[in-house]
Amino acid sequence: MRLFLLAVLAGVLAGCSKGDDLKSAALKVQLHYEGFRPGCVTLTVTDLADPSRQATTTVSVPEGPPPGTLSVAVFRQTGWSNDLKLLAAAKEQSCDGAQVATAQTDASLAKDGITPVDLSLGAVDGDGDGFVSTANGGTDCNDRDENLKGPTPWYTDADGDKYGSSLLPPVIECTAPSFNSVRTAGDCNDSDILVHPGQEEFRCDGRDDNCNDMEDESFNVGGNCLNAFQCAGANACTGTDGGVACISTLTPTAYYRDEDGDGMAGADAGVTCAPQPEGTSAQARDCDESSVFVSSSLTEVCDRLDNNCDGRVDEGAPPCNLAWQSVPEAAGVTSWRAIAVGKDLAWLAGPGQMNNVLKIETSARALSNCAGDWNAAWVSAEGQLFLAGKEGKVASKMPAEMGCTAATTPGPLVDLSGIVGFNPTDGGKPTLYAVSGGGRVFKWAFPAAPVELAATGINLMAVTGTTADAPLIAVGARDFGLPAPQPQVVRINAATGTWVAETLPQTTPDIYLRGVSAVNANYVYVAGDKGVVLERNHGVWRTLPSVPSEPDVTDVLAFSQKGLYVTTGTGTVQFFNGKSWDPVYSNPKAMRALDGTSPTQLGASGDLGANQFFNR
Repeated sequence: MRLFLLAVLAGVLAGCSKGDDLKSAALKVQLHYEGFRPGCVTLTVTDLADPSRQATTTVSVPEGPPPGTLSVAVFRQTGWSNDLKLLAAAKEQSCDGAQVATAQTDASLAKDGITPVDLSLGAVDGDGDGFVSTANGGTDCNDRDENLKGPTPWYTDADGDKYGSSLLPPVIECTAPSFNSVRTAGDCNDSDILVHPGQEEFRCDGRDDNCNDMEDESFNVGGNCLNAFQCAGANACTGTDGGVACISTLTPTAYYRDEDGDGMAGADAGVTCAPQPEGTSAQARDCDESSVFVSSSLTEVCDRLDNNCDGRVDEGAPPCNLAWQSVPEAAGVTSWRAIAVGKDLAWLAGPGQMNNVLKIETSARALSNCAGDWNAAWVSAEGQLFLAGKEGKVASKMPAEMGCTAATTPGPLVDLSGIVGFNPTDGGKPTLYAVSGGGRVFKWAFPAAPVELAATGINLMAVTGTTADAPLIAVGARDFGLPAPQPQVVRINAATGTWVAETLPQTTPDIYLRGVSAVNANYVYVAGDKGVVLERNHGVWRTLPSVPSEPDVTDVLAFSQKGLYVTTGTGTVQFFNGKSWDPVYSNPKAMRALDGTSPTQLGASGDLGANQFFNR
């Protein structure tokens, strides 16, 4: 056992020398505890002659299970009587814990020697967990279960996020005092279930969402950043969805690119604070990037387009004459199913053995022979005519040639319905492509014989292309064994013959598509029965307003999004200005074909010699 000196009145008991008379007698107090291990034991000594004289000492309790004995020496003090009251008290867990046992007795100091005194402290800690039964004044929540110790703090969780409010004092109980009591505190906003400790800051809102006494620390608010336009700014809370945005005071620069190849930029190339993108301009000088016939650098001409981008069409002097004119020499000769307009001349062709080809030049017209039933025509930069017709027949004819040079496509004879060619860049001969109603596609590298390029199984009626190395675009309908035609547009690789059908608008009716015209790679137009006209703008098809009265459209020719011509089976030529259709020519004979090199040089042809030209 350890021996303790009771320091009465400022510790004088412990400060005397060996020969001090006050130490000639003492009480040897033995404090016995049983049934529990005290967390704290105190011994209080009171002078019976004068109760105001009192001293208390705390006695250290060694580790280990009960029972146990503590020893304390009590010496005589100056001015005190020899008669003392001894009071021992034991507390649970610590000196701040519940008092669970006491023992007291009176004792007198002898003149000399040691007088023994025994005090017994008893309480019940049935499960040995350090907490005493409540019957003895302890706080053990269940003295039969060592895992259930004393009462713990409970905190009110008003928002149900499992964290109690940090603003309300806890309630010390063995069990939850209410349905919304939890053991963990720290919730800095107990009215918001999303706000609590133990998480990252999840929204930028100027508040502390994870109760760490910081606001929006995960979002680098105020930090440097670049916004979507590469403009320098600072991060800030958006104030709407809890997100963070880069707020910049800089104004990005708008840039434009040239899509149609006329040297003037007008297509949106985005806005940015970064260095100017290569190939762009900071000035928009082209109001129609679908057409080389429109830009602010051009002079207005008479062609139904706003050539100079001033918002007006065909303004200026002399007054614009938009009337079309016919060629008398072509009237009544034959049905002109094919037309090809070149730089300085135009050709008409139709069925027959004689006088079924007409060359039209500014000062002269000449009928000539090229036996065949011709459905389509194309003219080269040299003025050479190329024809495609029934039973796989193709032909070529130079401007000064009276006859023509004919050839035939390989394999079973099929009716050819469309032809397109591409002028060489090396001064050689053009390469042509023809399509047929049987779905076969032929390549004709003149003067060699035609060869088959592809077989689509689609009733193809027209074909076009933009450059020799770009895909061909052919139109028609899939109709074999079907109750109604299914309109088709196919893209064909001119080198390999592989092809793919394009996806048309779902509202496209069951019709034949009969004409196709490509302004450039970005803008393609097709037309067909029931007045249907479709536009492919950067790879996406859409339906344009139908031609009035919904006639069957036989051909289409496009120079711009706002400059589109069609011919109809009811004998009209119609013009689309980007919003609406206007008739530019009408006769009782069906019009069959359209062609032109520019909006000021184009023509149309049809049945029984019908023909019209616009040349300014």
